[in-house]
Amino acid sequence: MKRYFIKGWQWCDDINRSNWTPDQVGQFLAYLPFTRDAWNRASNWLHNQEKSYWTRTYANAYNADADNLAVAIEKLIEHGRSLAAIYCLDRMRVLHRPIDPAQCIRVLLDAVSSNESTPIIDKHHEIVNLIQLLQTNPATNQDDLLRVEWAYLPFLNRLDGTAPKSLELRLAQDPEFFCEVIQLIYRSRKNDLPPKESTKASQEIAINAWQLLKEWETPPGTQADGAFRTGSFTPWLVRVKAICKESGHLESALNKIGTVLFHAPADPDGLWIHRTVAEALNDRQADDMRRGFETAIFNSRGVHSVDPTGKPEKDLAEQFRQKADAVENANFSRLAVTLRNIAKDYEKMAERIINEHRL
Repeated sequence: MKRYFIKGWQWCDDINRSNWTPDQVGQFLAYLPFTRDAWNRASNWLHNQEKSYWTRTYANAYNADADNLAVAIEKLIEHGRSLAAIYCLDRMRVLHRPIDPAQCIRVLLDAVSSNESTPIIDKHHEIVNLIQLLQTNPATNQDDLLRVEWAYLPFLNRLDGTAPKSLELRLAQDPEFFCEVIQLIYRSRKNDLPPKESTKASQEIAINAWQLLKEWETPPGTQADGAFRTGSFTPWLVRVKAICKESGHLESALNKIGTVLFHAPADPDGLWIHRTVAEALNDRQADDMRRGFETAIFNSRGVHSVDPTGKPEKDLAEQFRQKADAVENANFSRLAVTLRNIAKDYEKMAERIINEHRL
């Protein structure tokens, strides 16, 4: 390397390589800066033996002209170096160079089954950055993005500022997809359907499905632009009920729907919850949905400190009493009962906290 930096590429060209094997030539080039000059020589010197270079190079993207990295990425993909290609793509992202979403998707999907020595978890940060870039690029093929988000679902965490946005939107818009995910996690309540044999692959799929539903915050009826449409919500719910009743997963499905409806928007007329959603939660046969809605309310509080006066709990109790009054005035009496029960639970929490600290 010292001689290269002193004499440049001419020194490399003047070396007698007549007795070198392709592997020796490839290793020699791999020691040199990862630039187009090296890539061209790999092509000219090795011809159909380029693998000897591309499988050995460190692919240090900091040495390369970022405008030429797409060429190197293709070669890295061709020779099974998708993890190295991820590093190059992220370098392009940092330098604000245009990235072909189709090439980026190919790299990410190939990396899932890569046999490179670098563990894929070591590229966690770069992978998440690239997925976020794909999510914001209107040229990204949405079906391909769904596959990428599914493949890297364990990497996507809303608390870290990332979420599987395309998968969540598909859940909210495609009732068949939602039912399929439900069936991956929960056992059927129909006795005539034997349980499926569990394998390592099926367990991994079930874990992904469980995480997806656990993180899901996009209510059914939500459009790509974020708007909520009654005309989409109601048919979605009707279809889910029909599918899951037939498969024996209705209770589990309705409970999960109740939890995501916690994120439903307010009604345009000023009611704190959209009237179409309130009507669904108020239905006579929506007990499971209301239970899920109640669970989501309690879980939404998250980690919190304890005030010896119980004031936060008292404030929450008052908040849900007011919400109960609002929906009852809108003729959603069953939903109002659920909210008043929540208010009572918070009142009991406040009393317990006060008594414990008094003792």
